[in-house]
Amino acid sequence: MLSVKLHSIFADRSIEEALMKQGFKKRGGNYIYKNSKIQVEAEADFIDRTVEISFSPQLNLEEYKTVHRLLVELIKELEAQCDDSGSLLGYLSEGTGAYILTNWDQWVSFLQEAKFRTLEGKKVRVLDEAGKELAAGMFVNYSADVSSNILECTVITLFGERTYKGENLKVEATNEW
Repeated sequence: MLSVKLHSIFADRSIEEALMKQGFKKRGGNYIYKNSKIQVEAEADFIDRTVEISFSPQLNLEEYKTVHRLLVELIKELEAQCDDSGSLLGYLSEGTGAYILTNWDQWVSFLQEAKFRTLEGKKVRVLDEAGKELAAGMFVNYSADVSSNILECTVITLFGERTYKGENLKVEATNEW
């Protein structure tokens, strides 16, 4: 399991309230956040004012994004300091470690760039935020914001080269030729 420890939580901040606000449910002495894809466990120490968050090392990028957002919200809510040294996800191109919080944006950007290099010239589907297909065709290029959300994607369709814009487009390989 990967883990992150939140500490130095001020006494006026309710750990339990913050966890519940983020969707954790109390189960025994721990708190569990569960959706259809992931499970995150939180173990709170109310005396030391710490919370240790654990999650699987076998998640895909979208699932890690969910865990990342959850942690960021908890840190804000609790005004906590964090130690994410137990959550190494991989390495950046220069060999620096990437964790669920530390170097997160660089790691996601690195993965996105690698993914899209492999998709160049391949058939893809372009989806909007709701999962509705906007187009299918040969992938040409894309542009993203600093959080690696795809804002624009160009594909060659039966009707020629088309560029699609949106807040958070998804590009999926079709595995077709």
